[in-house]
Amino acid sequence: MLQVRRNGQLKPAIRLSRNLSRPRYSGLEAMLGISHQMHPTGLFAVLAVTAFTPAFCQQPLGFPSWLKSFPGAAVAVRTSESSIESSYAASAQPPEVVEYYRRLLETTGLAFHPNDDGIGASIRAEAPECDLLIQIRSRADGTLVNVYCSAKSATSPSSSPDDIKVISVQPRAQRIGTAGVKPAGPPPPVRRMSAEDWMQMHQQKVAEMGLHREHPDAPAPPLVWPPWLVNVSGAAARPERSPDQAKNVHLRARYTSTVPMTKIYHFYQDLLKSHEYQTRSSMSTGQTMSGVKQNALGYVEGSNYPDGAPGARTEIKVSFSRDVLNGPIEVIMYFSTHEYIAKRGY
Repeated sequence: MLQVRRNGQLKPAIRLSRNLSRPRYSGLEAMLGISHQMHPTGLFAVLAVTAFTPAFCQQPLGFPSWLKSFPGAAVAVRTSESSIESSYAASAQPPEVVEYYRRLLETTGLAFHPNDDGIGASIRAEAPECDLLIQIRSRADGTLVNVYCSAKSATSPSSSPDDIKVISVQPRAQRIGTAGVKPAGPPPPVRRMSAEDWMQMHQQKVAEMGLHREHPDAPAPPLVWPPWLVNVSGAAARPERSPDQAKNVHLRARYTSTVPMTKIYHFYQDLLKSHEYQTRSSMSTGQTMSGVKQNALGYVEGSNYPDGAPGARTEIKVSFSRDVLNGPIEVIMYFSTHEYIAKRGY
């Protein structure tokens, strides 16, 4: 019995256990290594540190040590919080690069499953370090390779309560026990695609999609002014032959108009688009000394490929400008034709 003094008198306090000198600790305290001599504040400190200590420490993301780039390539690497990417150009052709990664993955024990996406090969693999995506693209001087290493998504641990049982279900034919019906055997082995098989399939898909199609040389269309290319008022243009700065001959027509510049701008935009020209246009304002602003100059230009792009083409450019406020607008129209040379690509 423990007694305390209250108001000058000894009075009974709380009855304590005889084992007061050896307090009992829970399993948590034993796991934390807390002795019976530890001060109470020490227990709170240990619990506080334990409560705020992360359950795991995320390792920095990096490529697997066995994942080497194609020999002789200069590699550029970019990193982010959840992925790391490398890219390089190889002088070898795509089948050689695909075969290189096939040997690399199979030597490491990873499955090799190339996929033709129409513009090249994509190879996916699940390495212990990260999820891999290898993209192989054909170029005129070799092969472009991009390798992505993405962090694996975190998964929660699965739980299996005691009251849940897993029941295996047999095929229906085996449950019924039909006489004379043999159980299905194992599926036939899947034939592994070689680099040559993949390249043949890739070339077939590229041909079906019309990619990388060779375009022959084509002469320039006739240099004849189109009759629909008229003045903003509808009047026919009067073109003249004239050389440009590169001494290429083109046709040019000019006239003066007093209609608003915005009307001229939209008129030629609509006119070129209606005749299947891919247009580019711009219009800018000017300002007088007194601060008055007004549209001062602009242009509308476009290209047309009669036999499809790339190929021979015709070009039209219409420029318009004024020199003084509310002054007349000078409009100049140019028409030119251009040949196509396959070797240079235009």
